[in-house]
Amino acid sequence: MIHSNRTQRGTTLVEVLIAAVIIGIGLLGIASLQVKALQASTNAENRAKATDIAAALADRIRANLGTRSDANLVNYVTNPIESCTTLNANLCAMKAGASDTTGIAQCSPAYMAAYDLATIRCGDICLHDDICDQAGIKNQLPGGELTISCDPCDGTTDMSIQITWEVRNDIFGEGNNQGNAMDSITLTLIPGVDPEP
Repeated sequence: MIHSNRTQRGTTLVEVLIAAVIIGIGLLGIASLQVKALQASTNAENRAKATDIAAALADRIRANLGTRSDANLVNYVTNPIESCTTLNANLCAMKAGASDTTGIAQCSPAYMAAYDLATIRCGDICLHDDICDQAGIKNQLPGGELTISCDPCDGTTDMSIQITWEVRNDIFGEGNNQGNAMDSITLTLIPGVDPEP
C-alpha cells in the first residue's frame, strides 16, 4: 500500500491577493482617519481664530461707545465693507510715537466704526510706514464673513456678532463632493454693560 503525504508547502496566489486586499483596505482606513483628524484640527483652529476676532470686535465696540445709550452703534451694523482694496485708515490709526495728529479731529465715532470694521474684516490695513496687519477675517478664515445685528442699537440691548467660514467636507480635498459646508460662531454682548470678569 502506497500512501501519498500531501502537505501544503506554500501559499497560493489567491491567498496572497486576499491578504493584499485586506492590507489595502486597512491602509485606506488609516489614511481616511488622518485626513479627518487634519480637518478637525483645522476647524478647531479656525473656530479659535473666529472667537478671538469676535472678542476683539466686541472690545472695539465698547471702546467706541461714547455713552451707555449711544446711537453710534448703528454704524457697526449699517457700514458694510464689500471690498478690502480701497481703505483709508490713516485718520483713526497711529503708530506708537507718531507726532502727526492732524487727522485725529476728523476721526468721529462713525469713522472709528468704519475703521474697526475694516480692520476686523480685512485686516490688511497699512499704516503710515507701510506696516500691514494681516489679522482680518478675510485673511485668517477661508470664506470668512462677518454679520453684526442689533434691534434697537441703543447700547442697552443685545448686539450679535456672527462670524462664518468654510469647512471642507470632502475627504481628499478634491472639492467636488457637494462643495464646502459653513461653520459659525456667534458672540452676543450688551455694549453698554461692562462684561463680567
